[in-house]
Amino acid sequence: MRPSWVGLLFGAAAAIVASILLVLAIRVLLVPFVASLFLAYLYQPALEMLQRRGMDRGRAFLLILTASLIVLSLLAVVAPSWLRLESLGGSTQTFAQRLDFQLDALERRIERRVPMFRAIQVHEQVSGRVSAFAEDFVLHLPALISSFILNLILVPFIAFFMVRDGRRLRRRIAALVPNRYFEMALMMFYRIDDQIGGYLRGRLIECMLVGLVQLIMMGIAGMIVPQPQILVISVVCGVTNLIPYAGPVIGGAFGVFLYMSDGSLPIQSIWALIIVIVLAHLIDNIIIAPAVLSHNVNLHPLTVALVLIIGGETLGVLGLLIAIPVASSVKVIAQEFYANYQAQLR
Repeated sequence: MRPSWVGLLFGAAAAIVASILLVLAIRVLLVPFVASLFLAYLYQPALEMLQRRGMDRGRAFLLILTASLIVLSLLAVVAPSWLRLESLGGSTQTFAQRLDFQLDALERRIERRVPMFRAIQVHEQVSGRVSAFAEDFVLHLPALISSFILNLILVPFIAFFMVRDGRRLRRRIAALVPNRYFEMALMMFYRIDDQIGGYLRGRLIECMLVGLVQLIMMGIAGMIVPQPQILVISVVCGVTNLIPYAGPVIGGAFGVFLYMSDGSLPIQSIWALIIVIVLAHLIDNIIIAPAVLSHNVNLHPLTVALVLIIGGETLGVLGLLIAIPVASSVKVIAQEFYANYQAQLR
């Protein structure tokens, strides 16, 4: 019996609705899913240590998460006064006035040294863009806060089930693979897990070390010229360092913008901050990154550049974060299929 046109229409409508819901679910859950993946891989060495002592993975994860929250709370309480979070204070109008004053002073200094910059009118252009950005930020602030709180709740929840049921899920997927591809599937899962885990843990450790280096160097610079908001800027620079290439620029721009908005700070504080950020980035590229990330992801530099461009154009900042792990996984899958194909030809 042929299906009626009404049945086909309802089926097509249901498929469209299901596709829309799937796309919306992916857009909502992609950020917390990636953050949960980072958290699960970061805890992996400690999880394995507790598992060898007889504790199941779910309880081990809850224990490590609780210990992490306690340690962070204690650090916030016992941190020295120069590391504590300082209030940004002031009204929006005062903030804008201080920023306008700093930009005007900076533009006059540049014009005295380089007269050709007078035609560019840096002050007006930057002030206009900053005002537009501030208005847009205030408009979207409630949505950003609600999204942040939702992700803060979802990330540990998703990470818990990733840790507890991840291996069981991989075994079930491998059981669905035909026998002739079973060993290849197991090897593929192992290599992908090893490469992504090593890369993500390495990146997180790298970011912590970069933030620590930034904090120490700002503390040293603070002995010469004023360097307020040390903890805030160091944390932001460490977190944004997760984003390849663009991260240090974003973190540095945040610090410079924060200092330029403070009318009480001399221009030397801004230059000292820029020097510290550049030095921390050089230390990261020369010492930290090679030591932490060596042999984690074996990708050609041109491949890395291309996948970062594709990821950034497709998903923005999130695409930059996941581009290299995804490319590494695709490479492992292609290598395993090719090796299996070669083995069948022999």
